[in-house]
Amino acid sequence: MCSDTRVVIASIAAFVTLGGIFATIHGLLFNLPDVSRYGVAAVLVGATCTATMLIPWGSRNES
Repeated sequence: MCSDTRVVIASIAAFVTLGGIFATIHGLLFNLPDVSRYGVAAVLVGATCTATMLIPWGSRNES
């Protein structure tokens, strides 16, 4: 996968993480357990995708 594509996907995943943080806090403040659960799930998925996309993959030529 092209590095530019991976950066775009990582950026989108970072915004998903931020939205998950907002949903989690919103759910906790207004006592909405379903919103809190989905917010936590979004934080976990977004952080995992961000970290995965930013790990340098590829072959290294050992000389």
